[in-house]
Amino acid sequence: MEKNPAVLYGEIVSRAWDDEVFKKRFLNSPKEVLKEAGIPVEEGVEYKVIETPKLVQYLVLPHEKQKEALQKLAKLILGGAERGAPTMPEGIEFRVIQNTSSVRYLVLPASPGTLTDVELEMVAGGGKVQFMVQATVAAAETVNVAHGAMAAAAVDVASSAVCAVGCVLCI
Repeated sequence: MEKNPAVLYGEIVSRAWDDEVFKKRFLNSPKEVLKEAGIPVEEGVEYKVIETPKLVQYLVLPHEKQKEALQKLAKLILGGAERGAPTMPEGIEFRVIQNTSSVRYLVLPASPGTLTDVELEMVAGGGKVQFMVQATVAAAETVNVAHGAMAAAAVDVASSAVCAVGCVLCI
């Protein structure tokens, strides 16, 4: 049975956290590493890895169907605000980047080895992490439609694998 690309990407992220040589190779040659892991890649497209610092969440917009992705994000933010939920977890910085027809961004979250106070609070649960979880689910659906299995795998794993520690969010 073939492994899900999301699981394979999670293994790449985990290995990059544990092996500095592998991490450098992934940062420098992501397409090669993805292929070796058995994750399909698009020919003629460059893959770039964004290494995220702690307490930074990346929102990676698809190069197609941006309107749908932004509408889902807006609905999540507005829905939370209407319920009185915090729009963003305290201490988290969001950065937005958009894929293009020739470049796909992959997010390499900061290692969860040492958690900050904000991350510990998020791991403990509470409403602050709810926005990220909902956004991750909506994002994966949007990217799946826009980019196919590889992009969805990157989103699913990058966001779900580390969403609990507040390191990444992709749409």
